[in-house]
Amino acid sequence: MMIASAASVAVPGPALAASAPTGLQGLDVSSYQPNVSWPSVYRAGGRFAYVKATESTTYRNPYFAAQYGGSRQAGLIRGAYHFALPHKSSGAAQAEYFVRNGGGWTADGWTLPGALDIEFNPYSSSNGLNTCYGLSPAQMTAWIRDFSDRYLQLTGRRPTVYTNTHWWQTCTGGSAAFGDHPLWLARYSSSVGTLPSGWTRHAIWQYASSGTFPGDQNLFNGTYEQLKQLATGQGGGSVPAGSTSKTATRVSFVNTVREPVRRGRSLKIVGTLSQYVSGTRKAAAGQRVTVRFKPRGSSAWKTAGTATTAANGTFRKTFKASGDGSWQVVYAGDSRRLPTRSGVDYVDVR
Repeated sequence: MMIASAASVAVPGPALAASAPTGLQGLDVSSYQPNVSWPSVYRAGGRFAYVKATESTTYRNPYFAAQYGGSRQAGLIRGAYHFALPHKSSGAAQAEYFVRNGGGWTADGWTLPGALDIEFNPYSSSNGLNTCYGLSPAQMTAWIRDFSDRYLQLTGRRPTVYTNTHWWQTCTGGSAAFGDHPLWLARYSSSVGTLPSGWTRHAIWQYASSGTFPGDQNLFNGTYEQLKQLATGQGGGSVPAGSTSKTATRVSFVNTVREPVRRGRSLKIVGTLSQYVSGTRKAAAGQRVTVRFKPRGSSAWKTAGTATTAANGTFRKTFKASGDGSWQVVYAGDSRRLPTRSGVDYVDVR
C-alpha cells in the first residue's frame, strides 16, 4: 500500500517496528510481491491476508488470482482491497469495478469484507493535486460514502476502511460517519496510537512495511474466532462487522432487439434480479423493478415502466423506441432486501 511505501510522508514513525507486536499476525500484498509462498506464510504464523485487486477503474493486479487463491488454499482468511483515486471517478463506479474484479464478499468464513484503501495521493507529482486529491473534506466524505453504499448494495457488507489518522483528519475533516466500518489502521510505531474520528476500536493494525512475511505486516485486534466472525459478518467482540441484516441483491438486463432499433418499433428489456443468501446467489421472486430511461443529451432519468420478477427472478418489459438514450433497471429493496441498480445500456434508435 502507498502509505507503507511512503512512510516518511504518510505515517509518522519508523518504517519497520522494532519488534513484531504479539497477537494474530497477517499481511497485505500487491503486484510488488508477485510470488508468495503461502504455505511458508502459514507456517510462520500468518493467519489472514489482504490482496490488492484494483485501483481506480483502470487497473487490475495481474497476480491477484494467484495471490488470492493461494492464500486461501494455504489456510489463510483473506480479503481483497481497492486503492482509491477519488478524483478519477465516483465512489460507486470504483466500488462496482472492485466487485467485478475480485472484491466481492461471501459468508463462507474465509472471506474478509473488501477494503477501501483511502490515503495520501501518491501521484501528486504527476497529477498536480494535493494529498486529498483536490477534494474538500465534504467532497471526500461524500465520495467514501458513495463507495461504501454501493459496496453494501452489491455485497451486503460495509467495506473495511484502510487509512491513517493524520490523513483522515486532514482530508475528511475528521468525519465521524464511518465508525460502523471495520477499521484497518496504518501506523508504523510501537502502538496503534490515536484512532481517526468516529472509531473507538480498530480491526487491523498495519504496523510495518516489512518483516516476517512478504509485503506489509499486520496484526488483528482479536482472537482467531473473532477473525472468523468478521469474515462471516457476525462482528467479533472488539471488531465492528460492517454487516447488515438485509440480503444483498443484484439486477442485470439486456435489450434483446438488434440495434439500431427503428423508431416506433418495440424495444424489449429482459433481465434478472438475484439475492445473496449466506453467500449463495438465488432468485428474487415476486419483486417489482423499475425501468428508467434517460434521453440522449439529458441529465434526468424518467421512469419508463415497472415489472415484477417471476419465480426464477427474471422479468421482461416491452417499450416503444422513441429515441436514443440510456436504459437502467432499479430495485428499491424491501424490509429484507437491499436496493440495487443495474449498469447502464445505451440503445441506438434510428
